[in-house]
Formats: sequence, structure tokens, C-alpha cells
Amino acid sequence: MGIFDFFKKKGKENVVEGNTIEKLAFSDIESWIKKKIKENEAKEKEIISMIMEKIRESTIGIREKIVVLELFDVELKKENERIKELVKSSRKDYIETVENLLERLNHLETNDFQKFMERIEKLFFEFNKISHKNYERATVLIGKEMASIKKGVKVFSTEILKTYDEKSDVVNFSKKISLVKSKLKIIDSIDEILKKINKTEIFLNKKIGIKEEENKNLSEEMEKIKNSSDYLDFLDSQKKVESLKLKSRGEILGLKQLIDFKSLANFFHINQKQMKIVKDHKEDFYTFFLENDGKSIISLLDEANLNKNEILEKTKRIFLGLEKIKDYEKKTKKDEIKELDFKVKETSSEIDNLKIEQIKEEKRKEKLEMGKQESINVLKKELSPMNVELTD
Repeated sequence: MGIFDFFKKKGKENVVEGNTIEKLAFSDIESWIKKKIKENEAKEKEIISMIMEKIRESTIGIREKIVVLELFDVELKKENERIKELVKSSRKDYIETVENLLERLNHLETNDFQKFMERIEKLFFEFNKISHKNYERATVLIGKEMASIKKGVKVFSTEILKTYDEKSDVVNFSKKISLVKSKLKIIDSIDEILKKINKTEIFLNKKIGIKEEENKNLSEEMEKIKNSSDYLDFLDSQKKVESLKLKSRGEILGLKQLIDFKSLANFFHINQKQMKIVKDHKEDFYTFFLENDGKSIISLLDEANLNKNEILEKTKRIFLGLEKIKDYEKKTKKDEIKELDFKVKETSSEIDNLKIEQIKEEKRKEKLEMGKQESINVLKKELSPMNVELTD
């Protein structure tokens, strides 16, 4: 059985003496933990000092036994020389192992009680492993003196275990305080994230407010423009342009009816480039005519001698109409309402995106607050066996 197995078997759960409940505000936990850790560390140092004193006392007793073992005269035994030499060698090695154990135990340096006991366990484990064979060989001729040292080492280790067992409440308390500290650290980290979220929410609210104010101003400006004489003139001009465009479209489509596409196709059937122009205009005359102000199709009509007077007159009227449209469009100001409306939609989209971010942060906040409350509940449970009650 290892030294720590013994601890587990013998350890007690008595952490706090008495039944007095200590009421503690959540804001005071950190300082309370620091205080308790400091108090517990002082107790651990005291236990370490007690164990070191036992090590020094036991060392004196065991070394006295080693002197007796060294003085034992193996030569007095009636046994062959080979056995005697083996016993002498094993005794020497066993004594060296015991001295090494004592030396290392007397020079243990640490204020960490857990590590201190782990090192002691390791030293005794290594001693038992290394010394066993030499002990068995030496006891062939040396019985009482070897057994006396073995018993001394056993009593020695038992005394250390007894001291630990008597003070196990200190170790248990240290473990519980460490657990409380880790839970508090989780809560503190959640609080830090919540602070950042609150700052983000303030920033988002402020930005949404700015954008909403911007939209309000844009909407007011739009209403002001809509009621202005300039905008009414603009609308009137737009109606005139639309009317001219509608009339022009009718004229252009009327021109199409005057063109003999079949004759054009027959004339240019061997020329792919011209045939494409004929085909395009036949399928969508209005679009391709406006593309270059009818120059392509008129050029083909001239070349094929199909440009009749009626077509020329119609074309002339169309061109005059298109020029009039261009003149109106040059004189007409930009549609300010359209530009402002675009800005309003753009800003509204930004506001929607900001509100989505707001919702995300709020959900994240809710999740973290739930996690914080769960950690606080666990913390309360951990503190309860220590007779500590959180008041907020």
C-alpha cells in the first residue's frame, strides 16, 4: 500500500469545527479566500515542521540501530566464507540505502504540503524497492539487528502517517478552498465578458440612435423637397420627358412597319455583318434603333436604295423628337428624392444589421448570466460544508 492510499483510507471530512454559520457577501469572497489560504498555509507549514521534527528524532534512533548493526561480527557465525561475504556486502548496501533515505528525508525543502507528502511517499517507495533484496540476504546470518532497523523505519513512516492523519482536515480544507477559488475565477471571467457585452450594447444603442436620427433628417428633407416648387417643376419635366419618350417609341415602331426587311435580307444575304444588323432590327427594332440613333439601319437602307421618302420623313421626325428629349433631360435636375430615398434605405439596412447584432449580444448575455448563476449555485454548495453562507 502506498502512503497516499493510506491517506485515502484514514482521511476525514471534518473541515470546519463547530456549527457556527459564517455569513459572507459575494463581493467579499475573494478576500475571504485569500485569508483562508493564508491561514491554511500557516497550518501546513506547522505540520511540515512537526513531520520534520519526527524525521530528525527518528533519524537519531535509526542511526543508533545502524551502529549496532555495523558492530555485529559476522565472522562469529559458523558458515562458509562465500555466504559470510555475501551477508557483509548486503549489510553494507542496506545500511547505505537506509542512510540515503534518512539523508534525503532530512533535506526535504518545500512549503507545499501536498508536494511534501508526495516526495516522502516516493522516498519510502524507492527505499522499499531497493532495500528489499539486500535485507533478505543479510538476514541469513543477521536477524535481530536487521529486524530492529526495519521496524524502526516502519515505525518512522507510521508516525509520519499518523501526523498527516491527525491533520487531514487541513489538507481537505485546502482542496475545498482551491475548488472554491476555481469557481470564483470562472464567475470573474464571465463578469469580464459581461462588461464587454454591456459596452458593446451601449455602443450599438448609440450607433442605432445616430442612424435613426440620420434617417429622420433625411425623411424630413425629402418631405421638404416634395413640397417645393422646384420639385414640382421637376415632376412636370419628368412627365413631359416620359410623354415624349412614349411618343418617340410609337414613331420608332411605326418606322419599322415602313421598312421592307425581306428586301433588305435578300440584298445583304451574302454579307454576315449586314445580315446580323437586319436580323437584330427585325427582332427588336426599338432597342437597336436607339443604340446608335438609327444610323446602322438607315445606312443599310441607303445602300440597298430602299430609303423611301416616307421613311426619310419619319426618320426626321424621330430624330427631332429624340433631340427634344435630350434637351429636356439636360435641363432637368437630378432626382433629389430618389437619391435621398436610396440613402434612407441604405441607412435602414444598417440599422437592421445593428439590431441583429444587438439581439445576438443580448442572447449571448442571457446565456452567460445563466452560466454565472449556475456557477454561483455550485459555489454556494461548495461553501455550505465549510459553514459559509453567501448573502447575495
